[in-house]
Amino acid sequence: MSASDASAPGAGQDSSRSMFTSWKFWTVIGVLLGMVALFSYGFTKDPKLVPSPLVGKAAPPFSVNQINGTGKVSLADLKGTPVILNFWASWCVACRDEATILQAAHMKYEEQEHKVRVIGIAIQDTPDKALAFAKHFGKTYFLGLDNDQGDISLSYGLYGVPETFFIDANGQIAYKQIGPVSEQGIAEQVAKLTGSVKGGS
Repeated sequence: MSASDASAPGAGQDSSRSMFTSWKFWTVIGVLLGMVALFSYGFTKDPKLVPSPLVGKAAPPFSVNQINGTGKVSLADLKGTPVILNFWASWCVACRDEATILQAAHMKYEEQEHKVRVIGIAIQDTPDKALAFAKHFGKTYFLGLDNDQGDISLSYGLYGVPETFFIDANGQIAYKQIGPVSEQGIAEQVAKLTGSVKGGS
């Protein structure tokens, strides 16, 4: 092919046509469109509606020191007792909405009826800020603090805070609540947890 042929009218159009009819070109376009669709779908999904893979399975073990006292607790120590495990943080706005609800649950189900233990674990926080938050909202139940690496929260696959796990007496996760808990929601889950205990006795 001569230089004059290459510069002849229509030569560039032919190469453009071959590019658009190439299977490689359309394969790349298809992959890109698929990725866009996948990401778009993901952004429309509410994480609260995504079922946790941990529900129905053994709760990941943990051991944590108390920041509003001198105690220490591990999940193994709580075997035989249902647990409400709440992840929170002093910087979490939504955690303020559930603070008094969790405290009321502690007073009713732990202190008075001795049905469940309420455990709160702060993440990405400092002891001073977490304690100031607890004092402001009157939290008196066991509060711990995840380490800087977030080992406990990572093992529970947290999306964020607040998140609450309802763990049965056998150490299995019965339910996961993403977002603030409600008084009615806690009552329903406690009834299920304690009902399963009675059914097994």
